Amino acid sequence: MLKGILQNELFYCNHLGANPDDERDIQAFSARDERGEGLVIYLKDYAFREEINGQMRTYIVRDAETSEIVAYFALKAGLISINELVTEDETTFDTLPGVELANFAVNNAYIENYPSMKGVGYIVFTDFILPLIEMASETIGIKVLYIFSLPETGLIHRYEKYGFQRLSNKWEDAIHQRLKPNYDKDCIFMYQVF
Repeated sequence: MLKGILQNELFYCNHLGANPDDERDIQAFSARDERGEGLVIYLKDYAFREEINGQMRTYIVRDAETSEIVAYFALKAGLISINELVTEDETTFDTLPGVELANFAVNNAYIENYPSMKGVGYIVFTDFILPLIEMASETIGIKVLYIFSLPETGLIHRYEKYGFQRLSNKWEDAIHQRLKPNYDKDCIFMYQVF
């Protein structure tokens, strides 16, 4: 029996609010350290509002047996600009349609309950995030998946293992000037092409 819009042998996932316990259960969601606290604040204080008004689609990943919250991620439509050319008269660039992985966090409370569970973030990424984007790409044009990563070396390396890459400093600066949201001011643009 399918519990969510996507399911594997360990977990299932639904839109935020599909489970009547979401509002209560997200109050126990925690980050491993204070650098991830913004992701917790987003989930608890902003995710429902942005889900309702269509700014973001947030997905809750739960354990298939216990229904505990394992992780969450939020996706939104976007674009990136490339091939910037600056002349005296104008600045031109090309755009690529994309999806921003705007928020992505594993629930530390879940990891503490199941310390032998390894690779949860990778499982969520490959079994839930990528399939949702692939499903959307059957309906609309999507060329790129991108993220503004916290500037933590370990996290950047993890995203590289997921298939993300960085731009050269010149192009990264150009992207940051045009596309990076204010709340992601210290974050690093990373992307992968579909």
